Amino acid sequence: MQRALIIGWDGATFDLIRPWVEQGKLPAIGKLMKSGTHGLLRSTMPYWTFPAWTSFMTGTNPGKHGIFDFTQRRPGKYELEFVNGGQRRAPTFWKILSQANRQVISVSVPCTFPPERVNGVMISGFDAPGIGGRAAHANAASMYPSSLKEELDEAVGGHPLGGYMAIELKKGHPQRVVDLVVQTIERKAATVKHLMANKPWDCCMILFGESDGAGHQFWKYCDPNSPLYTEQPSGLRDSILEVYQALDRQLAEIVELAPPDTTVLLMSDHGFGGVSDSVLYPNCWLREQGLLRFHGRTAHWKSRVLDSVKLRAVAMLPLRLKRALIRYGRKGLGNLESQVRYGMIDWKGTEAYFEENPYYPMLWVNLRGRQPGGIVEPGRHYEEVRDRLIDELESWRHPESGEPIVTKAYRREEVYSGPCVENAPDVIPDWALHEGYSYAFKLSSKSPDLAWIERVDPKRSENIQYFMNKSGTHRPDGIFVAHGSPILEDHVVQGARITDVAPTLLHLLGVPIPEHMDGRVLGEIFADGGAGSGPVKKAAIETSLEPDCDDADTNGAYTAEEEQVIAERLQSLGYID
Repeated sequence: MQRALIIGWDGATFDLIRPWVEQGKLPAIGKLMKSGTHGLLRSTMPYWTFPAWTSFMTGTNPGKHGIFDFTQRRPGKYELEFVNGGQRRAPTFWKILSQANRQVISVSVPCTFPPERVNGVMISGFDAPGIGGRAAHANAASMYPSSLKEELDEAVGGHPLGGYMAIELKKGHPQRVVDLVVQTIERKAATVKHLMANKPWDCCMILFGESDGAGHQFWKYCDPNSPLYTEQPSGLRDSILEVYQALDRQLAEIVELAPPDTTVLLMSDHGFGGVSDSVLYPNCWLREQGLLRFHGRTAHWKSRVLDSVKLRAVAMLPLRLKRALIRYGRKGLGNLESQVRYGMIDWKGTEAYFEENPYYPMLWVNLRGRQPGGIVEPGRHYEEVRDRLIDELESWRHPESGEPIVTKAYRREEVYSGPCVENAPDVIPDWALHEGYSYAFKLSSKSPDLAWIERVDPKRSENIQYFMNKSGTHRPDGIFVAHGSPILEDHVVQGARITDVAPTLLHLLGVPIPEHMDGRVLGEIFADGGAGSGPVKKAAIETSLEPDCDDADTNGAYTAEEEQVIAERLQSLGYID
């Protein structure tokens, strides 16, 4: 019987891997590419961690599985709340394999908290609160079965959820940062090596998020062409390479442990590239188009002050006091965050608004009956506003170069399909690159004179702080590598998408593919006459709008303290301000 070993390198890109392979610096992945099949793997839209990995594990688009971002809008409010695997509305391939009596191991995949009751073992990814804050270890609640924690504590010293770099960078310890990342990779690898050797499995997966974190944190130290490039602090010029080499060493050791009948799949959820020193303030642009209205200067000043207070509190308050504030003032803190993000906006004069986030703002119509201050009527008026938004977005140009700011703008139903589409933002922009680099985004309150674009000096202290964990960002094409006896050698696959991995995996393991999956079997990667070369079998299984989560009481809902842990972790990775 065939086995599958899946290794995830979050955010890995062939833009870095190919030249390093040619230089002999990544021998393990180079060997898999040469003696197997490889190619680009197109991510979700937008190409962000939670929707992408959820599409990977379900074989469906976000309109079916319901995970569009790290956060979702609280019903009837402008406030946001964090999401996790408890809000997922489509079954994972781990559950499908378990129901087919296959045994599975899953380690550190994002958006798998709370862990599923699989036929085997599951350890959640960085959306699990764990023990110890930003650099947490997985606790018993992060594992299935929960008894696994005691076993791993004894065997490998516990399982890390992540080693986050921002703190050490702020302290001026660059080599300490790289060492911590390498140590985290080694410790995660120790977990999966122990499980492979001591648990039965037909499908085993380990995901390393460190390649993504290194891209966010270290890009400006490694890319001399980056407008953010700096040689200070010294010692980080090869930091991303060092992380990839650590991953490559563990790849070789993990593959060596796999039995001969194992097919290896190595993949990433998206690619990576650099960030520009050109900053966009999208809601300031909407204001110029007459689609959004701000309150006066007092509201602008108040939002800036509240943001400063929030950042100082996060940086300076003792952990015990922060937790007490969260426990007893959750509603007030939610209102504070809402004021920081949206306090400047006069909803009575606003037809549409961008999400105020620093990585990939998307557009909402201020719809009556959905948003608390909605003014746009459902139906014809809603469609007229969306039509105008798309026309304006696709006409938006850089004031100096004349280049498009947005490559294309989509109605949500053009990008997604399924019962969860109504939970998606109304318009999805495909943000263009500027001189080969992604635009940066900041809160509207930080814009000088409410201008919608600014070229910043990356050497100024406030910008050094801002770009510390945002000098690299995601790109749409990840990596896909397949290796094993059923796989064609020295072959390049074209047109693979992240939703194709789950059906391809099920087909390889001889399990019928649910009809609701959007992905296709990548039949072109299989050699004639071997496993995977036979006809594709389909099966109808029940799906539900209810969250696909075993924890029926909470659906993985975070406590107030856990929300703060997740917020700090995402902040350290540059995903929220």
